[in-house]
Amino acid sequence: MKNVIVLDIGTQFIKALTFGDDRFFIQENYGKDVFDSCQKLIKKILKKSKIKPKEILLGLNYDILKGKAITLCFNREKPHEQIDLIELKNLIQKIEWRALDNIKQEFLRETELKDSEIKLVNAYLIDIKIDGHSNLNPVGAFGENICISVYNTYTSLQKFNDLQKLVVNLNLKLIEIIPNSFALFNYLNLDKSQENNVLIIDVGGKITEVTSIKHNGEAIETRNFHLGGQIFSRVLTDFFGSDRKSGELIKIKYSDGKISAGAKKKMDKLFVSSTLSWLNGIKIIINDFLKNFKFIPEEVFICGGGSKFPLIKTCIKKENNFKIVSIGDEHNFEKISCLALKNFYKFLPDDKNIFTLIFKRVIKLIQN
Repeated sequence: MKNVIVLDIGTQFIKALTFGDDRFFIQENYGKDVFDSCQKLIKKILKKSKIKPKEILLGLNYDILKGKAITLCFNREKPHEQIDLIELKNLIQKIEWRALDNIKQEFLRETELKDSEIKLVNAYLIDIKIDGHSNLNPVGAFGENICISVYNTYTSLQKFNDLQKLVVNLNLKLIEIIPNSFALFNYLNLDKSQENNVLIIDVGGKITEVTSIKHNGEAIETRNFHLGGQIFSRVLTDFFGSDRKSGELIKIKYSDGKISAGAKKKMDKLFVSSTLSWLNGIKIIINDFLKNFKFIPEEVFICGGGSKFPLIKTCIKKENNFKIVSIGDEHNFEKISCLALKNFYKFLPDDKNIFTLIFKRVIKLIQN
C-alpha cells in the first residue's frame, strides 16, 4: 500500500498524498499544462517521502469525470424461488441500459456530444434491497421485490483518452479514476449511516460542487457552478489594489480571525455582494434538485479549502436553517479530498468480486 500515490486533480489545485504517511502531502496551483504539473508534483512528493510509487489512484473534479446513481426496482414473478446469478446479471444489465440512456440525454443537454463520444467508465454497487431489507449477497435469497442502487461514472471519450495518456506518461499503474464527490460519499459513510437526505458542498478555488444524496445513496447527483474561494480573494485584490497572492493571504487572515474587529467589520461589508452571488449558485442547484428529485436536504456537509471562509457557512445556515457539518478541521481541510480517496481505496472490491466482474462485462457489452 505504501507504494500507492493519491492524485487529486481539482479546478485550481493539484494535490498528492502518499499512502505510507499522511504527512507527505503537497498542494500546488496548476501550471500551464496539467500533465507537466502532475509530473512536477509527483517528483516533489517522492523527494519528500523517499518512496517510489508503483500505482496511482486518481480523483477528479466534476468537469472531468461525472457520476450519478440510479435505483431500479423489480417485482419478481416467482418470489418463492431463489435469486440466482443469471437473474442478478439480467437485472444489472437492465439497470445499466437505463443508466446509459439517462447519461446520454444529460450529456446531450450539457455538451451536445454524440452517443459514440460518451464513455461509461465504471459502475459501483451501492445497495440491494429485497422486500425493503438490505442484502448485498442476494444470490440464494428469496423475495418478491428487489431494488438495486448503482453509481455510474462517465465522461467524454476525449477526456477519457487524455486521462489514459496522463497515467501512461506518469509511468504508473492506474488503480481507479473516480469523482471526488463519490469518494466523499464513501468517506462519510452516507450509504449506511443515516436515512436523511443530505448535501455535500465542496468549495474549491474556482468551482463549487454540490452533491445530493437521497436516502443512503438511492439517488446521487452532482452539479457545479463556476464560483469558489477565489471570488473572495479577488474582492480583496481589487479593493487593496494588490496582487492575487496578497489578496489570498488577507482572506486567510480574515478566515482565521487574525484581524482586528474594526477591519473585520469593514471586510464583512466588502464581501456582501460576492457572498450573495455564491449563495445564488447554491440556491439554483437546490431548486433544481427539488424540481427533479423532490429533494429537500436536512443536513449539509461542507468541505474544500474555500469552505474555511466563515461567511459561507453563515449564509447557508441563515438561508435554509440546515444543519451544517464541516468535514475536517484546520489541520486537514486541504487534505480532505485526498483522505477520502485513500479511504475509497481500502474498500475497493478486488477483480474477483462477483459485482466487479458483472459490471465490467455489462459495461463492455453495452458500449460496444
